[in-house]
Amino acid sequence: MLYSKIEEQLLQSEFMQGVQKLPLKDRSIQIYHLNQSARALIAAHLWKQTGKNVIIVSQDDIIAEEIWDDLCVLIGKENAYYLPDYEILPYEERSPHYSIRATRMETLLSTFQNSTSGIYSLSIRALGRFLPSRDLLGRHILHLQQGMEYDPDVLLHKLYDMGYDIQYQVSKVFQAARRGGIIDVFSPPLIHPVRLEFWGDEIIGMRLFSIATQRSVEEYLTEFTILPARELAISDINSGSPIIAKIREKGFFEGIENYYALLCKELQTFAGYFEKDNRILVWNNYYYIREEYETLFEQAISTWQKEAKIQGRARIPLPEKMFADLDTLTKIKSGSDNLYLSQSEFELSFPTQNLRAPIESQPNFESDLGFLTKTLMEKQKKGWNNILLFDNQSQAKRMQQTIYPSSENRNPSEQLPEIPFTEYIGVLHEGFSIEDCRLILYTDHEIFNRYKGKRYTPRYAPGETIVNYEDLKPGDYVVHIDHGIGIFEGLKIISLDGSDVECLVLRYANDDRVYVPTYQLSLVTKYVAEESAKPVLNKLGSSKWNNTKRKAAQQIELIAADIVKLYAERSSRIGIAHQADSEWQKEMEESFIYEDTPDQIRASKEIKEDMELPAPMERLLCGDVGFGKTEVAIRAAFKAVCSGYQVAVLAPTTLLVEQHYRVFRERLIQYPVKIAMFSRFRVPSEMKKDLLSIKSGSIDIAIGTHRLLSRDVQFKKLGLLIIDEEHRFGVRHKEKLRALQSNVDTLYMSATPIPRTLNMALSKLKEISLMQTSPKERLPVRTIITPRDMEVIKDAIRREIDRGGQVFFIHNRVQTIETIASELRAAMPKVRFIVGHAQMPEQQLEKVMDAFLAKEYQVLISTTIIENGIDIPNANTILIDNADNFGLAQLYQMRGRVGRSNRRAYAYLLISKGTTTVARKRLEALTQYDYLGAGFQVALRDLELRGAGTVLGTKQSGIIQAIGFNYYNRILGNAIQAVEKGETSNLFNDETPETRRKVKTEIDLYFPPGYIDDDEERLKIYRRLSELETFEEIDEFEIELLDRFGQMPDQARWLLNYFKLSQLSNKLALRNCQVKHDNLILEFDAKSLPSKEQLLHFISKIDQPFRFEAGKNLKVIIDLNPDANYLQQFETALSILQKW
Repeated sequence: MLYSKIEEQLLQSEFMQGVQKLPLKDRSIQIYHLNQSARALIAAHLWKQTGKNVIIVSQDDIIAEEIWDDLCVLIGKENAYYLPDYEILPYEERSPHYSIRATRMETLLSTFQNSTSGIYSLSIRALGRFLPSRDLLGRHILHLQQGMEYDPDVLLHKLYDMGYDIQYQVSKVFQAARRGGIIDVFSPPLIHPVRLEFWGDEIIGMRLFSIATQRSVEEYLTEFTILPARELAISDINSGSPIIAKIREKGFFEGIENYYALLCKELQTFAGYFEKDNRILVWNNYYYIREEYETLFEQAISTWQKEAKIQGRARIPLPEKMFADLDTLTKIKSGSDNLYLSQSEFELSFPTQNLRAPIESQPNFESDLGFLTKTLMEKQKKGWNNILLFDNQSQAKRMQQTIYPSSENRNPSEQLPEIPFTEYIGVLHEGFSIEDCRLILYTDHEIFNRYKGKRYTPRYAPGETIVNYEDLKPGDYVVHIDHGIGIFEGLKIISLDGSDVECLVLRYANDDRVYVPTYQLSLVTKYVAEESAKPVLNKLGSSKWNNTKRKAAQQIELIAADIVKLYAERSSRIGIAHQADSEWQKEMEESFIYEDTPDQIRASKEIKEDMELPAPMERLLCGDVGFGKTEVAIRAAFKAVCSGYQVAVLAPTTLLVEQHYRVFRERLIQYPVKIAMFSRFRVPSEMKKDLLSIKSGSIDIAIGTHRLLSRDVQFKKLGLLIIDEEHRFGVRHKEKLRALQSNVDTLYMSATPIPRTLNMALSKLKEISLMQTSPKERLPVRTIITPRDMEVIKDAIRREIDRGGQVFFIHNRVQTIETIASELRAAMPKVRFIVGHAQMPEQQLEKVMDAFLAKEYQVLISTTIIENGIDIPNANTILIDNADNFGLAQLYQMRGRVGRSNRRAYAYLLISKGTTTVARKRLEALTQYDYLGAGFQVALRDLELRGAGTVLGTKQSGIIQAIGFNYYNRILGNAIQAVEKGETSNLFNDETPETRRKVKTEIDLYFPPGYIDDDEERLKIYRRLSELETFEEIDEFEIELLDRFGQMPDQARWLLNYFKLSQLSNKLALRNCQVKHDNLILEFDAKSLPSKEQLLHFISKIDQPFRFEAGKNLKVIIDLNPDANYLQQFETALSILQKW
């Protein structure tokens, strides 16, 4: 903790000693001349020296969170807490996102748990809001221990009362699920959910499990605290409430937090959670806080007047019952110690004693390390303690190497000077110096003029698993290999050959049904093709489907030959084998200020391995917006530069080029890498100079728009081509790229690759690296489709501005954009709007973007120029006018401009009255993919909506329409394998009912619905089981089922054994295999008999009597013990087959 490192020195400061002795109860004292991080230090100092709870109140949540971030560095996360506000407008019918509720609950819990005091950072809205009292909340904190008795039914009911969402399986925080004797609960502050195992009413096990896999992790608990999911429990609600009927009908309805005053009497503000003598209120810029709170009250009163007319006064709480009014706030202040901190000396509405702090902000070094070194040396000579704050050890080490070049070039007799600074890992937002104790803090962000990012680990982000585009739901179209296109209706248990089997029910033309046993799931694929035309259901018994398959196969074989030829050409070309990772490479990667996600690590490794191979790389990096693709690209570029090659980075827009240039430069600033930018923003004379430098090889990385493809751009030694937002380049541009240099490594990056590329990637023509894990604590963007209405627009803008954020308003017609701007300015005169579009002169557009980035304006009204890669973390609401006119990928990209921080973001798709059904369906697809990492799914959905288009220039959509994309891909895969092996055999090999292998038994084959009672989940489990290939995989799968669903019933065990038997039959190439009438019957096809030696070897190993039967095919009949039960006979059959 930084504070403990500097505490001794702080206590030598007269000013800091004076702060802890100030008469805070008797007088209003304002300390000014403090930057934000210095204000956090004063609060930390007060907390440490007085031992009291400190509540630091800011104007909005963004500032409160930044203060908390600084407090975490100063005194550690275990002592600093953040209480976010709900992020909802007064009386809005919307509840806070579950991650906000989780953070609030964690903070509220700390007021019960801590024997010591803490520091709490919050906005004035969060402080002024009335909450259920501390006593009321405390009644619902549950403590469970292993071995204690607790009726599972009672526990589940209690969890529901506390606001938990009861689901089939837990996928996010504040959910609970029950399966037999297992209850899963996800409660903060744990970052994994907990699986409670019961024996009757006794809790016999508690273990953490992963949301992604639903498997237990190797961590067992002996006790577990469950926090309420809501600040008010249903059982606490006053039965005489005017809205009790609504509670009885809906339970926790959306926006219930606005109605606490009507639901219970025990309410207090957050300050009331602490004793008056044990709290200090620190007001961060009180002048702005007061202004903000007055605006909030005005807003609440005007909304109340509207809502009271609609719902009736009795059913809407008064504003002063929802938020403490100014008189109540004054009472809260008068009962506490108060301190006012600010940057400037403010004239407040009450008399204050003003003190100027002897604290100066740090100068900006603008990356001038010579000036920095000189300053550090001078300060050290004068007795100052220089502390440099770094994000990680690699950055600290690099700084030392930069200030002192390597000792190899140094004269051996020369003495190494003392390093003029102390390093500390952990960065504040701003550096400062305290004059009267000679302490100076520098941040490497300010030295290099870098933006200070937040370092959050994902705590309550949903653990989204990769959605399988073959997952089936009732009503989906499917393709059955033998029968063609039908509709999946659900699962049904039927009797088949004397045993019960669960089957998929498929409906065909004339209302005919086909029942497909779940162990034959591989025969069925989901039908995916163009959205506009619904497929025609096939007739059972008709030859039409076989003709369609035959035609498709003929065309697919031609394409497969093309693909293989292309493959061969690519692998025969000699590319560039880049060097293995250097020390610099490792150091640069370690200096990344965020923690790498598993996907980032994997993608980076795959790309670098490809680069080290002599064959040219063609890889598609598919990752959602803001998931760290750029960092992976920077690592690849740096590797190429370290190997002595140049890198070209191509982006579709000038703005995105500029952003890449900034990020690349910022990331590689400590290394001798020369980076140049080619775009409309550059002066011709500078461009000319850079063109010569590219030709001579002195520029290492060139970042540009398609300007890079011009003839005058000639690379001396190009080694890597990176194409960002690959879906925005046309085929012509891409062909120019290929001509640029045929043997260079190419990395394509996109969140929504165009279907053709995706098709190629899925068909293994390009390698694909998927990034689907969010790198920070990011929340899904809430997507709302709404008719264009000025009230909706005003509410959306107001909500964002209230929490200190900014807004994008997209209107894609330059001709009418100024009219829209005038309309918005007239509706919201207090809001600062600015307009930006691509037809503006370059310098003007650049100024507009810089002003918006600097927060001079609150709303940017623009065309789709923001679609590609503009990164403004403070903008978390986007409104898209006439959203029905955009493509799915385009909307997805634009929506990705918001939600780039850890705050809830909103996307409003404004639609006109006459929107077509197809356009509406496209927009609804976007709301379906609101979770993070959905870019890949959106591209697949686009594939469904637009058809797979053209592969390798051959029209393919006809075939895909006829047989569906999934089945097409499967056959294409078979065809490629066949062509590679030089075979021209039937593509549908082993795929007719006559030739298909049959494994017959007398046992029931299904998972009882009582064991896995969710049909979709059961179907997923069947599909996974059908894809397993070894006994070990089946045994591992059995362990997972035991962990997730408890003890297995007999049918489930038999089903697993059936799959083992099926695997062995496959290995022996059996035509049929049966375990019945006390016999194991092995039938070999006459066309592929085993050799005489194989048979004799097998027979010599078995002890049971056997005989041969030679008819049409060869049968080996082995007698099983007639006294054993069927399950024992089955296990004997398995052990016999394993001897082959």
